[in-house]
Amino acid sequence: MMSQVKILRVVLVRHGETEGNVRGIVQGQSDTPLTEKGIASTRRKAHKIRSLPFDAVFCSDLSRTVGTLKLIVGEIERLPDPVYTRALREIDFGDLTGRLKHDIMPTILAHKEAPDIPYPNGESGGEFIARVKGFFEMLMEDYAGGLILAVTHFGVMETAARQFTGPPSYENIHIGRDDVWRMTFTPDWSAERTVF
Repeated sequence: MMSQVKILRVVLVRHGETEGNVRGIVQGQSDTPLTEKGIASTRRKAHKIRSLPFDAVFCSDLSRTVGTLKLIVGEIERLPDPVYTRALREIDFGDLTGRLKHDIMPTILAHKEAPDIPYPNGESGGEFIARVKGFFEMLMEDYAGGLILAVTHFGVMETAARQFTGPPSYENIHIGRDDVWRMTFTPDWSAERTVF
């Protein structure tokens, strides 16, 4: 008798739009409140996933993701108790936190090309990639065969897509306001990403 291959399914939800997003600032590990549009889009995302039987829920411990998850919990009955984790935080931009994104985009792109160089008083791309990969490795070890909800940030979702589904490094990753991702992993770490 052949053993059944256990896959891992992870539903990824980005936090709702924040005041910092509207102002165009790099938030990193700082926080600003959700906007009315962010609240409304989070409720629409919750409706997309309301019938899914989640085995576990993980959430970044930053307030914009915690607030997003609270809105989801308000729309979906019987979710498992969440685990709040630093592993799902956005990259730490260090001294660049709070600056206008368009002003520092050349620096961000340079750091993506040289992932071992940390942001001043922040995190390197390599450290961030290791943190994100470590989270998914933990899920594969502890929750293989399960369906997991993870509420997180753009950088975590972008990194997961690049590390596990292999879009070319030059390809822009887009996450629409109402997008929910499902990443399906097999034990050999091949993964498919579906947007709904």
